[in-house]
Amino acid sequence: MEIAKLNEERKKQKISIAELAEKANIPKGTVEKVLFGIVKDPRSSTIQAIEQALGLNQQPEWTDEEKALGVGRHKTYLSEDDYEWLELKSEILRIHGENYLNTLKTMLNALTKE
Repeated sequence: MEIAKLNEERKKQKISIAELAEKANIPKGTVEKVLFGIVKDPRSSTIQAIEQALGLNQQPEWTDEEKALGVGRHKTYLSEDDYEWLELKSEILRIHGENYLNTLKTMLNALTKE
């Protein structure tokens, strides 16, 4: 969501920046920097917290790819190996579930401690 729309909604709801920061559980200074345009490329998690505090976007609309890339110029670059591990993890979760993944993690941790 655009910053201008967040500001508009905050004013419409008559919520102070301090109240918004408290509801969003993020520092007041961060909210100010985002809403006043000082931070040009805020993190997607910060925007989501503000949106949710304003009662907007109750179901996050950020795709996994957007979360991985970040917002604006703050991108996360993964090596080919890292990307392959993430894909493998996703497939294990999809096919076998979280308990199975946790068992594999425990086994791998045990192997690396020997």
